[in-house]
Amino acid sequence: MEIPDGRASRTTRSNTFMQRSLLGLTLALVTPAVAVAQQLPAAQQANPTRGCTATPAQLEANKKVAMDFFRLSGEGRVALADPSYKQHNPACKKRAEDAKITDCEEFKDFFLRLPAGPSPGSATGPQPPQGNPFEVVTAECDIVTIIHKAYRQDPTAAPGKFYEVFTFDTFRVKDGKLVEHWDGAVINPPAPAAAN
Repeated sequence: MEIPDGRASRTTRSNTFMQRSLLGLTLALVTPAVAVAQQLPAAQQANPTRGCTATPAQLEANKKVAMDFFRLSGEGRVALADPSYKQHNPACKKRAEDAKITDCEEFKDFFLRLPAGPSPGSATGPQPPQGNPFEVVTAECDIVTIIHKAYRQDPTAAPGKFYEVFTFDTFRVKDGKLVEHWDGAVINPPAPAAAN
């Protein structure tokens, strides 16, 4: 029933305008999301394997194995690798491919050649604060991720001005051994030749 002064038709026009505005806003928000979703690759199975479970004691044991990788050196570290060890660090994979050896053999060869103890460095100039090699350690099923906190010289500031930096290592642990490894490493270009 229309009210003689025309209020109902104004209300109807106002409601229609609002509905169209909301529809336009919804389409404006949804359309880019749909376009982005269509560009993404098909979903893949995420690690850890679906249905994989571990008791709290197993999770703690897996964490210990992964953390021991950073606490040990030489034979102790090498003993942590399972013969099926799979590497995802591209520089390590490249060394294995170039030498025509397995990921596990490259792991053993590399870590047996490293000197024991802290790496020698220049002790001159300001030294960064001590970081934390185990800033965050998480475990789910057979996957352990360790986030390391360190400090680096700010290249845009005076010597002694450091900033926090975080790196990670993720391991798959099975039966007390490292069987797979991921990190954020890249293959760096060769160092320029020194000029005479």
